[in-house]
Amino acid sequence: MWLGTAIAVVASLLLTTLAAALESSINGPGSQTVAPPVLWAVGGGAGLALGAVVASWLTRRTWPGALTAIIGAVPFLLLVIFGYNSTTLRSEDQVVGSLIVVVLPGVVAAILLAWVTAVVARLVGGVRRADPAPG
Repeated sequence: MWLGTAIAVVASLLLTTLAAALESSINGPGSQTVAPPVLWAVGGGAGLALGAVVASWLTRRTWPGALTAIIGAVPFLLLVIFGYNSTTLRSEDQVVGSLIVVVLPGVVAAILLAWVTAVVARLVGGVRRADPAPG
C-alpha cells in the first residue's frame, strides 16, 4: 500500500505541475478554452488514480487504493492552494473551492478505479490466502 501511496503523491504533484506548464500550449494566446484549475485537476487526478490502481492491484483490495487516493490528495490540495494563490479570494473560499472543484473529483475517480482494479485483480489472479502456509 505504501508503494501506491508514494506513487500517488509523487505522480499527482508531477502531473499537476506538468499540466500547469502545458497550459500555455493548450490555451492559445488571447483565448482561454480550458481553465488552469481544470488542467490541474486532470493532472493531479491522474496521479491519484495511478497510485490507487497500483495499491489495489498489489493487495487485490479496494480499501488500500482508496486510502492511497485520500492520503495522496493532501499534498495535491496543498499544491493547488499555494500554486493558484488568487488574491481575489478569501483563504477559506480558496481552500473549500480547491477541495471541491479540483481535488474531490480526482479522489472519487481514483476510488472508483481502485474498486475496478481490485475486482479485476481478483478475477485474474484469484484471492490471496491470508495464511502463507501451503494448503
